[in-house]
Amino acid sequence: MHKTSIKLSIDSQIDRLQRRHAALKAQIAVLADKRFLTGDEQARVLELKKARLAAKDELLGLRQGRSSSARGERA
Repeated sequence: MHKTSIKLSIDSQIDRLQRRHAALKAQIAVLADKRFLTGDEQARVLELKKARLAAKDELLGLRQGRSSSARGERA
């Protein structure tokens, strides 16, 4: 695969993960604004937070991989 297409692929994955992270954060905020949460809503908040953290971890991994590969190209 060509380096340019790999970079575009990684960039598109990063964009997708950033949108997912923002959407999950917004869903959490909607629930957090409620005065009381049912047990199901509390469980949903935990699921959303875990998913948001997983997206953030994946995003950081992609960014670190992209920056380390960019350093390797310069060497």
